[in-house]
Amino acid sequence: MESQRKTVLLTGATGYIAGQLLPALRDRYDLRLIDVRDTNRDGEQVAGVEIVDLLTDDQGRLETLIQGVDTVIHTGYLRPRPNAVYEDERKNVDMMQRVYDLALNNGVARVVAASTNQAAKWYEQPYYAGLKDRVSPEDYPRPDTFYGWAKAAYESLGFLYACGTLGRKLEVIQIRIVAPREIDAADFENTQKAQYIRDITGYISERDIQQLFRKSIDTADIEDEFGVPFHIFYGVSNNARTFWS
Repeated sequence: MESQRKTVLLTGATGYIAGQLLPALRDRYDLRLIDVRDTNRDGEQVAGVEIVDLLTDDQGRLETLIQGVDTVIHTGYLRPRPNAVYEDERKNVDMMQRVYDLALNNGVARVVAASTNQAAKWYEQPYYAGLKDRVSPEDYPRPDTFYGWAKAAYESLGFLYACGTLGRKLEVIQIRIVAPREIDAADFENTQKAQYIRDITGYISERDIQQLFRKSIDTADIEDEFGVPFHIFYGVSNNARTFWS
């Protein structure tokens, strides 16, 4: 007997990461897709997207959308204005917190969030200086941009919601994505060598990112050794040069 299909709410459904995930999600789960627009960055319509703004929409509407959802995949993101990076990244933290809160208070079991290695990007400096050979999720967050700071805040908030002090344990997985794109050395001819090295050490294939998110949805028991259902994983393929562990 087949197990019941899970219902998955995908935020930021017209974005780049969502575009990589959707081919693997559509046939496997009952999807609810939301974003502030219904076209991707190439102007193509994304089927099934409902226009929703997680920052401004009415609470009642959002609670209706999330009813019956098993897992939320949060890839939604407000791209900051150049002259208001800190202020707009704070809005992204507010958006993440609203997702956690909606999930906690409406029976959702799990939230899987698209984080980034930028939450710990400063560690690239001691790595390139030969002072550190691996960066793991257990290393203390060391962002060196407001973008990375916001993602580190996503993670810290996620642990708060997972540890149980807010009433129940919300299962939370943070996936630190590094370079989710195909890499061609010719594209880096006019850029610094360090950027090319960064991409080849952090590359994740479309197949691998799909598998990582599927496993993050499907794995039944994610409690750690302390009984907290919270994890941070680096989204990186098995690259020979990777230092993201």
